[in-house]
Amino acid sequence: MVSHRERFTEIVSVLGKYGFGHIYNTHVKPENKDQNPKNLRLAFEELGPSFIKIGQILSTRNDILPPEYISELQKLQDNTSPLSYDVIEELVQLHLKQPIDHLFSTFNKTPLASASIAQIHQATMPDGRSVIVKVQRPNIENELIRDLNIFIRVIEHIPNIFLGIMVNPVEILNEIKNQTLQEIDFENEAKNAKRFMMYNNNRSVIQAPHPIDELTTQYVMVQEFVDGIRINQKEQLLKADYDLNDIAEKLVYSFLFQVFKDGFYHADPHPGNLLINDGKIYFIDFGLMGKLSPLNKKILIDTLKAITFKDVDEIAKLLLQVCKQHKPIDQVAFYHDIQYLFNKYLTKGFAGLEVSAIFQDVLRFGHQYGLTFPSEFILLEKTIVIIQGVIQNLSPDLDFMAVFQSFLLTGNVIDWKELISPEHLLRSSSRQARTLANIPQKLEKTLDHINNDRLKVTIGFNNIERRMTEVNRMINRAISSLILAALIVSSTFIITTARTPSVESLGIAFFIVASIIGLILLISILRSSWRP
Repeated sequence: MVSHRERFTEIVSVLGKYGFGHIYNTHVKPENKDQNPKNLRLAFEELGPSFIKIGQILSTRNDILPPEYISELQKLQDNTSPLSYDVIEELVQLHLKQPIDHLFSTFNKTPLASASIAQIHQATMPDGRSVIVKVQRPNIENELIRDLNIFIRVIEHIPNIFLGIMVNPVEILNEIKNQTLQEIDFENEAKNAKRFMMYNNNRSVIQAPHPIDELTTQYVMVQEFVDGIRINQKEQLLKADYDLNDIAEKLVYSFLFQVFKDGFYHADPHPGNLLINDGKIYFIDFGLMGKLSPLNKKILIDTLKAITFKDVDEIAKLLLQVCKQHKPIDQVAFYHDIQYLFNKYLTKGFAGLEVSAIFQDVLRFGHQYGLTFPSEFILLEKTIVIIQGVIQNLSPDLDFMAVFQSFLLTGNVIDWKELISPEHLLRSSSRQARTLANIPQKLEKTLDHINNDRLKVTIGFNNIERRMTEVNRMINRAISSLILAALIVSSTFIITTARTPSVESLGIAFFIVASIIGLILLISILRSSWRP
């Protein structure tokens, strides 16, 4: 097995070969010095399955990578071949401490699904229950987590390796590592399933398969088999007399309850994880769950209130409160851009809004200003986009935002009574009255300071360094123009008063030099005025 040191050297060499970090590793001769999306994809492919998985996860993070990198990394494909039945049998016996034929009366040797992390088989329990057996591939944790740790060390040693491409890559990779550790722990997945079932116990339309605790370990999980119709199999659903619009609407309401009521939601609701059986929506595969802390849930609800009341200043304040800031922000431009996004999407009401487009613009906006959104919100954004895609395929005429608006009005998420209650109105009126009452006193104090020469005025400038540079450039040009004018006048005087040919030639030379300098100065001024 390759040592950590050898793998570290290999990762640095491959990244350097494709133009990432070669400046800091002069022993590497890059085939292409350009840091471009295609080269990053090629580097990840050459580094093997772990980096293909890392690249696939990064391709979902449009908050940290430019669109061209996202598009290129989405081309990464798993080429993982299914594990043989002999390997599966050996793994089941290793982790469940019994032979397969003792645990199950039947076991289908052909997998139902095979992915980079696990393989799934259908089986039957001795009591007749139909189940699925999810078996983790060997060494996944060792190889994938090892490579993530080494990749983090590489970036710590070469901090500028993704300069201008990714904001705070070490933090992002640590998030990916933590998320991966949760996904590959099947005991954690079983706990998630039971917690999801507890929250949705009184929502009759939502169901989940029951895990079998005594046959679940970190590496193997056995759970109830659900023989349903996938939510994207529209023809089969119609043949079974299902109302597609009704299913889509129930899915939206279910998701909204999970987010705003429970703060715990299924974060990978793609069609393969949503089955329809006996009029119910079954969620399966609970490896990736979204969680909203009480604070972030409150911020999300406060943002909805600010949107509802068209309070752009409050939206800006909440955005700065929730995001990590990695560079100074031009406050004027920041508020201007928020106002632009607000006008673009929210001045015409909710009808017909494209949620995915809104999130894409907000994430690009944050990336532009060096803002990093918490992973809780990024995961929520990805989930909303997936849900909207499922709904549009299932029922294109269903207005996602109309259902969302109805939920806000009837789901007790926002306490509208609090906003229009006499106490709330009284507090607001009281604040306004106090502000108005203090105006004469503040005005009198200001006039007193003016009369007694105690008034101080502080003026703040945005981008002061750039503006001072421009002022210095203007002053230098003005001085150069004065000197140039003096040269031209002097040379003209010399030419007109010269008494000998040599003095006249000297004056002509001065005039030519001054004209050339003047032409260069004029071109420089024109070029700077054309520059945006």
